Amino acid sequence: MTGHDGVAHLGDIDTALRREADILSERFPDAPRAEVDALVHEVYAELLRDAEVETHVLSLTRPRVIEQLRERGYDLHEPEAG
Repeated sequence: MTGHDGVAHLGDIDTALRREADILSERFPDAPRAEVDALVHEVYAELLRDAEVETHVLSLTRPRVIEQLRERGYDLHEPEAG
């Protein structure tokens, strides 16, 4: 969520990162939650550090974390159609 200045504020980013970790933990049930949490925060921070524009950094985080979890040998479980 963004403020009137269009910038995502710290509390909002923490909530968004926690939500990303929730989603990724559901999709990688064999990966320890602590590992998923750490990767989400590390990848987000890395992308943010290198970003010229911050708007899409959060949306780029999930695919990078998925890639890293797969590289670590965890299997992706797609959500069931409901």
